[in-house]
Amino acid sequence: MTAAAVRTRFTERGLAIARAGGDDHLDLFSGALHYWRVDPADWPACLAALRDIGLELVETYVPWSVVEGGGAPDLRAFLDAVAAAGLRALLRPGPHVNAELTGFGFPQRVLDDPAMRARTARDTPVWLPAPPRAFAVPSYAAQPFRAAVCEWYARFGERVAPYLAPGGPVVAVQVDNEQQMFFRAGAFDADYHPDALAWWDEWSGGLDPPRAWDAADAARCARWVRFKEVYAARALAWMSAALDDAGLAGVARFHNFPPTDPWLIDLPGGAAAIGGVAGIDLYHRAADGETVARRALYLAGSSPLPFAPELGVGGPPWLPPMTAADQRAVTLGALAAGLRAFNLYMAVQRDRWYGAAIADDGRVTEVGQWYARLLGALREVGWTSLRRRAQVGVVVSRADARFGLASSLADPVTPVVTEMLGIAEHLYRDAGATAHRRWLRAVRDALVAARVPHVFVDEGCGVDRFAAVDAVVMPTHRRVDRAAWRRVKAAAAQGVRVVVGPGRPAVDAFDEPLGDDAGVPRGVGRLQPGGLDDPGALAADLAAVAGGAPRAWMAREPEVDTAVFEDEAGAPRLVFARNRGDRPVDATLAVPDGATLVDALTGAPPGPRIALAPFAVRMLRVV
Repeated sequence: MTAAAVRTRFTERGLAIARAGGDDHLDLFSGALHYWRVDPADWPACLAALRDIGLELVETYVPWSVVEGGGAPDLRAFLDAVAAAGLRALLRPGPHVNAELTGFGFPQRVLDDPAMRARTARDTPVWLPAPPRAFAVPSYAAQPFRAAVCEWYARFGERVAPYLAPGGPVVAVQVDNEQQMFFRAGAFDADYHPDALAWWDEWSGGLDPPRAWDAADAARCARWVRFKEVYAARALAWMSAALDDAGLAGVARFHNFPPTDPWLIDLPGGAAAIGGVAGIDLYHRAADGETVARRALYLAGSSPLPFAPELGVGGPPWLPPMTAADQRAVTLGALAAGLRAFNLYMAVQRDRWYGAAIADDGRVTEVGQWYARLLGALREVGWTSLRRRAQVGVVVSRADARFGLASSLADPVTPVVTEMLGIAEHLYRDAGATAHRRWLRAVRDALVAARVPHVFVDEGCGVDRFAAVDAVVMPTHRRVDRAAWRRVKAAAAQGVRVVVGPGRPAVDAFDEPLGDDAGVPRGVGRLQPGGLDDPGALAADLAAVAGGAPRAWMAREPEVDTAVFEDEAGAPRLVFARNRGDRPVDATLAVPDGATLVDALTGAPPGPRIALAPFAVRMLRVV
């Protein structure tokens, strides 16, 4: 089969649209407008408002259940309106869309079919208790479900293929949505559908699928957790191929993982499965600044295009409320950590949502006015061309994390809950998993205390991501992913400073001896075992490994973090200041001689001291 011509593709700066005379570039700043939830008579006003606040892209789900049930306007008419407004479109056909729809966008006939339902370890349906009523979720391995999705994609493709770029407005298509077992991510919760077990049998070489933690057979339990990552990637791959078959080949693909921590997803694996970009959704409040930073630093270190496919603007009424101040802090905090692309969700108001940037009749809200100022400021400095130089890359490994998930006393309760409660690591029955989480947190805290710019690098990334920093820190104990260990050693051979420990790995991710891979290269440093009890010493050691923290732009106050973004010539253009504390602070920054700061959103000088409310973030332009 001849490969399809590339119509659009993701780049490190956003989206490229293929043209005979050279690609057109689009920054990946988009906004969500659910076309079936807005009166078609109001489409022009809403689309014009998106353009007026500075967006070039509009995103919409195309829900299977609504289209099949006849409750959606003609998608083609909407795409005509998008083109008439001078915008481009990102489409998200599911099959899972969530969107606060009853049944998450699956037709009732699919949800009611026992042959399509995912199965628990107890061979019962996997129910998702989502408002307004629970439903039994499908198995992405089930042959009947796969066939039904392919039929849906074919109908979707018939409508959309004539609208593909470069001639049409459609520039990217999302493959499914939040692929994480519908938030039921407990190790031995799902999926035990016969077709899923056939995938397991093929991948594991015929091992019996574990249905509960067994300390005497811990490695097989960890393999099952790894298989669930394989399951997700395999599901994304067959759906991406089905979109190709539906006439949508050559168009950029993306996927959004749910709001979650790095050790619970495989970002590089998801991106590879679809041949595109994977991101993480961000729905948080200002007090969650550390969580936002951790997830955005993971995107910055592990993806060529750090992207939040859903950056929460407002929220559904059944989750904790998010204020406009929360949204400002989260948005700026994510940008400060290196987020380069985002989709405002929701940009346009609709049912089962509050707080969008634009009312459903096209009026720009106060929130929307703030995002207009933000987008103007980002474009003024050429945001997508700026870079924050990270001195250290902290490796996120799932080798120990899988044993932690498998051994959790809470299983099959989803780790989404235990992580939210801050008790996940305390429920692990595997000592290595507990120690790894503690060391990962200690290293992050030490780098923050030492003011060393850093990112998180997924163990599945290529050597180029490990070699993109001055130093790599990989907390290790007995276990290590064999391929990641080889990549870290390859980075060391390229001159990157590497620190591992406190333990020396002896076995791989499934407790098999490393053999010839066990060696530690000459010159590799070691984290000292006492570092957990002496954070000051750990911070000093890591600062030395990094070559020292940059003094310019640093805040005098220890609770204030700064992040500097430079242009391609190495000149500082933006400085972010974030108050990690729950009290107001007036920060003093070490501004180099001859430089001046102004508030990037207002143009006003911030004064000799920069006022920061609790958990607030400010974006300052260097002039």
